Amino acid sequence: MTTTRLPPMAPRLPVLGNALAMAGDIQRFLVAQHRALGPVFRVRALNQAFTIMAGQEANQFLHRHGEEHFSSRDTMGGLDREFGMRVHVLTGAPHRRLRRTLGSAISRDLLAARWDTFSAHTEARIRAWRPGAPLRVVDQCQRLAADQLSSVLTGAATTDRFEQLRSAFERVLDVTVAGKWPRAALRLPAYRRARDEIRAFAGAALAERAARPHDGRPDLLDHILAATDQHGRPYPPDVQAGMALQGYFAGINTVAYLYSFLVYALLRHPTVHQRVTEEVDASFVDGRLPFERLRSMAVTHRLVMETLRLYPPAPGSTRTVVKPFEFGGCHVGTGTRVLVATTVPHHLPEHYADPDAFDLDRDFTGSRRKGVYAPFSVGGHTCLGAGITELLATATVAHLVRDVRLRLPSPDHRIRIRATPGPNPGKRFTVTVLGSRQRIA
Repeated sequence: MTTTRLPPMAPRLPVLGNALAMAGDIQRFLVAQHRALGPVFRVRALNQAFTIMAGQEANQFLHRHGEEHFSSRDTMGGLDREFGMRVHVLTGAPHRRLRRTLGSAISRDLLAARWDTFSAHTEARIRAWRPGAPLRVVDQCQRLAADQLSSVLTGAATTDRFEQLRSAFERVLDVTVAGKWPRAALRLPAYRRARDEIRAFAGAALAERAARPHDGRPDLLDHILAATDQHGRPYPPDVQAGMALQGYFAGINTVAYLYSFLVYALLRHPTVHQRVTEEVDASFVDGRLPFERLRSMAVTHRLVMETLRLYPPAPGSTRTVVKPFEFGGCHVGTGTRVLVATTVPHHLPEHYADPDAFDLDRDFTGSRRKGVYAPFSVGGHTCLGAGITELLATATVAHLVRDVRLRLPSPDHRIRIRATPGPNPGKRFTVTVLGSRQRIA
């Protein structure tokens, strides 16, 4: 029988609704509402309304029926309109074809081919941190990740354009995905200048590569220039530029926020730090970390996995309903903005024993099979760089604990998580650089 019952509404404040709770640790808010209201409920933040789907069944619905019932054009369309990142809005065969092109470039094999360059950039960035000075963790991790990914994916350095990249990407996410600012913010001259400079940067990198092909393993630029759409035609220049920018976008957001949470997890849990350090020291050979050792660094990889569980880089996948459906005994109608909170199961005791504890020895085998471990979402729009991100994070942790000593403001310091542009420890999260391990050993 078809139901017309709407999902229950989460308790909220007058006018503000749930805006304050959702602006902070949105993950904790969503978990609490799921426990209180069930697998589907509604929230309101100022003038925005969302239906939240959460739990294992929600993840399975997104995986099995997402393409039939959802569209990402309204929620992620800003990335396409502003930067040509069409992979976020396509569906069906065109989407799968474009994903294959990007996935073949954003790969473990390319990281292996450029490993020495990656390692040199990582070491140089970390060793430039000044002893005795406070380190703004999110800012420095964003710069580190952008530098790493530019060296691996394209070879086109972003150092001189980092501020423009960061401000423009964050503005688009805040306006079109989070709804933090009105769309008029995308018409401001400062934003438009930054956006246009970024587009020109990507176009110039592609033109340079087309004019001067290079030897060695093809990278992201090479794959873009060789790629064709479902009709056998090269992608339009704006879409090619958007493909080239995809790695920088992921670095400044997803990868950098993960690095920031990893710094916190290491320093907040000294026994974890010690175990990771012992494994890292045993993995270096003659002062360098061989790429082949990454796969055997089980402790460090579990650190990354557990950090992704407790501090996922996104609360879920935001979509618009294009075909109505029933879920959890409730009707979800066409045009509804839905957040499938794919990481809510990370905090549920039916899936993880003592879910709020940081457990370095947690086993993720079963939860990955059941679809309840989903830091990079599920289904056709799963993060393209999920696999390489885990490798990047493992390698970056290795260089961090090998090269530098850091200290929290206090041993029991707790971060204040901010929800936008993606969950992160906040721009005010700082640690003290004590110096290199060699100098203070």
